[in-house]
Amino acid sequence: MTTRFGGIWPAMLTPTTADGAPSLAACEQLVDLFARQQLGGIYLVGSTGQWPLFTAEERKAIAACVVRAAAGRIPVMVHVGAMTTAEAVALARHAALVGADAVSAVGPVYYPQGAEGVLLHYRQIGAATDLPLFAYHLSTVNQMSLGPREFAARLLEVPNVAGMKITDRDLFPFGLIHSLAGDRLRLFSGADEVMCHAVLSGAVGAIGTFYNLWGPACALAREATTAGDVAAGRAFMLRFQAALDDVIRPGGMWSFLTAAMRVKYGIDVGTPRPPLGATDRAWTDDEVAAIVACVDGPNDSRPVAAGS
Repeated sequence: MTTRFGGIWPAMLTPTTADGAPSLAACEQLVDLFARQQLGGIYLVGSTGQWPLFTAEERKAIAACVVRAAAGRIPVMVHVGAMTTAEAVALARHAALVGADAVSAVGPVYYPQGAEGVLLHYRQIGAATDLPLFAYHLSTVNQMSLGPREFAARLLEVPNVAGMKITDRDLFPFGLIHSLAGDRLRLFSGADEVMCHAVLSGAVGAIGTFYNLWGPACALAREATTAGDVAAGRAFMLRFQAALDDVIRPGGMWSFLTAAMRVKYGIDVGTPRPPLGATDRAWTDDEVAAIVACVDGPNDSRPVAAGS
């Protein structure tokens, strides 16, 4: 069953209304877009989906909406990471109840935990449902107290564990985990900047922020790299990395994504809950179109209706 987990998965933006509430109507638009684009799946309410800024009830409503809208057309993996293990377990059980295809969870946050605490946290989440569990390692937040291979060996003992999402520009630990686990853990790259590079380290797919906007282009580049066309992968990644730098360096990622999803797809995803994105720079439509064209090419940067 886990072989269906691969390819390009947008870490889906969580659209908001003018008053900051989750926009379930816009969620449905995004699901329909990704399904029609035939992307690998949807990763829901993760870091890009602003999980720490939504209540548990809001997260449950988003998960139920997205799974219902997907209607089996595209797999949905629900991120259930939370401040407490009990809340993560409750979110995992809800994801199973509404019909999600898998769950994922970041390790314990804020309060430092040793390896035993992290693994106990994952064991309780994994045992809560029969869904495949993907551990989410975020290098800027989770610091491994075990070496990558030892961590992978211990993680394989967790009930229902199926893989990992590893968000780290350093691919050395990624390769070490794959060398130990092989096909027993399906590894997703979580750093958009090294999407194609991660193929060489054993990635079966990629989960990331900018696949909301550039999913099909990234899917083609990753497929080419996987098939051995390194030149095509390199050419794409050089354009893609330059575009990401143009967006991230001036401090306007969230405002760019809001503008770009409207310009390219006609979908209003709203703005993040403050303080996230509160000091982002403003973008003109011409600036957005120019950056979109750098990745997609000039013929693909025109507005596209969400339902077309």
